[in-house]
Amino acid sequence: MSAVSQLDREIQRRHLLKHPFYQAWSQGTLSREVLQDYASQYYHFESRFPRYVAETYAHLEDPRDRRVLLENLTDEEGREPTHPELWLRFTRALGLPRGKVVSGPVAPQTRKLLETYEHLTHDGSAVEGLSALYAYESIFPEVATEKSRGLKAFYGLRAPGAHEFFRVHAEADVEHSAAERGVLARALQHNPASLPAAQRATRRTVGSWWDFLSAFPAA
Repeated sequence: MSAVSQLDREIQRRHLLKHPFYQAWSQGTLSREVLQDYASQYYHFESRFPRYVAETYAHLEDPRDRRVLLENLTDEEGREPTHPELWLRFTRALGLPRGKVVSGPVAPQTRKLLETYEHLTHDGSAVEGLSALYAYESIFPEVATEKSRGLKAFYGLRAPGAHEFFRVHAEADVEHSAAERGVLARALQHNPASLPAAQRATRRTVGSWWDFLSAFPAA
């Protein structure tokens, strides 16, 4: 089993679509209020995600690898509408005022998630930052597709603007995660001793996402 395949196994073991919150989303049993609370908190991550990509970019020495993350960063906020803006369009479709989302408080479980990414991408090694990015982006196309399906099927959100964020990520993150996987594979091949750090970073990232989702009532 390759080094990256070992990370994939960690990610699949606690795939976010197995979480009770996303299962409730898929079954249409979440209240509109819970969806709104989730959407407001998720914005704090989405608005900061370009920084996490940039922090990891700064740790990479090979220009070929940096270009991979530069393309990711450009997709995130290098053109209009930015991905955080697309998320705000979704929150508006849920009935949330823009100012309430942008200026809303950061809940404790959200702060823990942000601190995990800040630590791994800013203070961690290149491999740790890459693992944090890959742990989410590798499964996000599946997550985005399922979330969009559930919104249409159960929550009455059918306007294109409500789904553009999910459509874009269902497509773009296939390329992003595949490219990140290549960078990770090269890094782990160059330094096999860094695999344990990559595994710890992956487990910590996935665990933080599970804790984040667990803060929202799933029933």
